[in-house]
Amino acid sequence: MGSKKKKSSIKKRILSKLLRHPGILFLFMAGVTDLATLWAFGINSGIGFFAGVACILGAIGWFLSRLLLGSDNLAREVLAEMKEEAQEDHNDKLDQLEKRLEEDGDPRTEKLLRGLREITEIFHESQSNSSPLNSSSTFDILTGVEQLFSRSVLSLEKTLQLWQTAQRISAAEARDPILEKRERIIEDVDKSIRQLGKILAGIQCLGTGADSEESDLARIREELNQSLEVAKNVEKRMKTLDRDLKRKQRTGG
Repeated sequence: MGSKKKKSSIKKRILSKLLRHPGILFLFMAGVTDLATLWAFGINSGIGFFAGVACILGAIGWFLSRLLLGSDNLAREVLAEMKEEAQEDHNDKLDQLEKRLEEDGDPRTEKLLRGLREITEIFHESQSNSSPLNSSSTFDILTGVEQLFSRSVLSLEKTLQLWQTAQRISAAEARDPILEKRERIIEDVDKSIRQLGKILAGIQCLGTGADSEESDLARIREELNQSLEVAKNVEKRMKTLDRDLKRKQRTGG
């Protein structure tokens, strides 16, 4: 379903891009203006009529030729634009999260988010530049990095929710366990960032020999898998905590 929706969106954007092309627009508008002028002033000019129709047909022909012959290039342009827009939206959401994290008065959470963003950006730059990895290894590692990044961001959002919940509870015996959970999540995110730094260093120091590189890549993937397992465990603990908090709210305990 999602794939069909994306294809439909790409087709619409290709058509929109073509219809907004300056050359096509100019020819079409020139033809329409010419014919409209002849009609409005009652001018009977075969040459004028022919010129107007020629411009309109030229615009249609240009549109169809670009659609049929240049569709691959147009699709790549549209995909690049969509990717850039998605990245801008993603960055905006992270900027908003960083501002919200300021609410807790704890500079560690904003610092952790900035660290996550910086190191993930470096991973992507290493992919587009002279990366020592082959395409398969790059995909595997970047996929793992993205998963770890997403889980870590969710963890930071949870620290804010826990802090907000703790502020509403006056009894220390009920509030302290929530803040302790929050501390553990912050520690886990910090470990994830350190692990990402270690993996990045490992990638940049890959050996030149085939055997050495293969063993290094296996080690890097193993380290990344371990980090993802830690992130999954954190996510499970957060879900358990959510259930506990909701149960206490229902029972008034």
